Amino acid sequence: MEEPSLVPRRRPSRDSTLRGYASLKHASEDSVELHDMQNFAPYPPHRRNTDGPLRPHFGTADVRRGYLMILSVFFLAVLVACMNHVAFSQLNGKETGSHTSQFWVTVLKNVFPATVAVLLLTGLKHCLSQVALYRIRLGSHPLALVNLITSSPSFLNTASILFKSSMRASILWFVLLAAITQAVALISIFVPGTLTIAQTPSRTQSLMIPTIDFNVINPMVSSFVTAEFDEPQTLGFIEPSQRWRQSILRAGSSSTAPTWDPPGGCGSSCTYSFSYSAPALNCTELSKNDIWPTGTNTSDSRLPFPLNSTDPNETLNQYFFYNSIYSFTATDSSNENVSLSVLDIIYMENFNTTFDVALGLATDFPNPTKWTPRGVHCTYQNATYEATTTFLNNTQLSSTHVQEWHGLLPIGHDADGPYADESLANMTLAFRSIAQSFNELFRGNAFYQTNMSSLVTDSTQSLYTPLFNLTGDLQNVTDSSGNSSMWNVFYFSLPSTLGGNLSAGLQDLLGNVTLAFVDQRMASTLADVDVTPDSTQYQYVGWKLGLIYGIVFGGSLMVVVYGLFCLRANGTTAIFDLEHILEMTAASTALHESAVNPRFGSTLVKGIFFSESGGHKRVALDVD
Repeated sequence: MEEPSLVPRRRPSRDSTLRGYASLKHASEDSVELHDMQNFAPYPPHRRNTDGPLRPHFGTADVRRGYLMILSVFFLAVLVACMNHVAFSQLNGKETGSHTSQFWVTVLKNVFPATVAVLLLTGLKHCLSQVALYRIRLGSHPLALVNLITSSPSFLNTASILFKSSMRASILWFVLLAAITQAVALISIFVPGTLTIAQTPSRTQSLMIPTIDFNVINPMVSSFVTAEFDEPQTLGFIEPSQRWRQSILRAGSSSTAPTWDPPGGCGSSCTYSFSYSAPALNCTELSKNDIWPTGTNTSDSRLPFPLNSTDPNETLNQYFFYNSIYSFTATDSSNENVSLSVLDIIYMENFNTTFDVALGLATDFPNPTKWTPRGVHCTYQNATYEATTTFLNNTQLSSTHVQEWHGLLPIGHDADGPYADESLANMTLAFRSIAQSFNELFRGNAFYQTNMSSLVTDSTQSLYTPLFNLTGDLQNVTDSSGNSSMWNVFYFSLPSTLGGNLSAGLQDLLGNVTLAFVDQRMASTLADVDVTPDSTQYQYVGWKLGLIYGIVFGGSLMVVVYGLFCLRANGTTAIFDLEHILEMTAASTALHESAVNPRFGSTLVKGIFFSESGGHKRVALDVD
């Protein structure tokens, strides 16, 4: 290997320069494509290494390598997009888990579209270079415009190309391709949105829930009983137990159903239904004739209005606006276990004691046509309930309805109690205790006392229930002398929510009362529960990802196809880096001379192709 000379090389003489020009001209004349080289300065011979192959520069780059590069990155981007779909599909429906796992999933969501964008941008920029060279070769363009179309695409460059192209169709096509290339970067914004975090949807699963089975209740828990000395021995019912009385009073005094703890695995919300046997009320409406068969205050009146007094000197005083009775009686001597349990409730509809009404009641016998008593006659029956309950946001909503009726309520032979050895003895006493306690809520009466202008309601607990409203007010009244005074007014009615249907209100209230025993955990069963888990999961919208990638790859394919067409037409791979641009412009003396022109950017230039010995194409920029 020779040592480099330390003597500085001399500038080539004009003769040697001319000889170099002649050599270049001769090479051009022997080539396939000829071009007038009068504006080109010759390449000095010492700059070319003739001992080895030509360095792959702009003019000699391998066309096949260009095809391979464009197609490989495009199909690699397609592969990554498919992997993106597979990964998101695997995550779809999976719980989000810890914050650490969510972080890595977020990274994954952004890596896939970013990789696709980088690959596509790499290939599409290469395609734009081929299109730029194709346009430069076909026609002359201002140098400033050539600089823009050979630069990396950006929004500013694209806008500048649009304004400097004089709206030439060929350049507008290039602008469209450049815009598509830049739009590829948007997939990094839209693709991550196809995999989101959503509330885990509800699902049906089997859970153990509390239910009601009155046959497992010890008789001494539900009732006070006595073991009678008969044969077979009878468990005589005395009265409900204190605990059950209190439970039924609490449930019957509330307008909402009793609550209990949600089952394990309920999540953020759950809904389920279950069935059980319990007492139910079958009610019929009582007519005005049923309540007042012969008169408002006769002996057969079921709502005395007013109460008939035995003292002829006593004025009309007690006007009853509520009355309730119940009974347990045997109905069939051949079947002593079938007994009739009855609850009757009678009331005066929209009763009030305004001054005019109260004055009329105190001074004259009421006109029956102006008053409307109403009532219900209910019998207790054994029924199958279906209860539905929902736990949501730390609240519980429950409702019941009767699924099936099973005849009169079994309360024991001769309305006394069951035989001790009966299989349903526990349930019979429990049913009797529920019916008795529920009756005690409504039994008694309430009346208006005209001589005191007051109400007497202490004999009934019905006003504690949500089925009746009793309110009071003070009214200003003026007598015939013009004197003003205050008058106490009372209003009695059914709640507006009942719509005047006391039967439905009683049935629903008794259903709620039976739910009070769920919390006693007397039994449990496996039920299908609609559960909304208190967790989140990944939700993947596949069609949205397909739409985004479909649009992106559709536009990219248009750029790729046209880029490959231009690459084939050019016959060489365009590479617009500094090294190759210098080679393109190094030999053009006219371009060098134009560089000192203040309007250098407006200089029209054109790409010139010529072939070298060996079949390699060279491209140069020359002033047109």
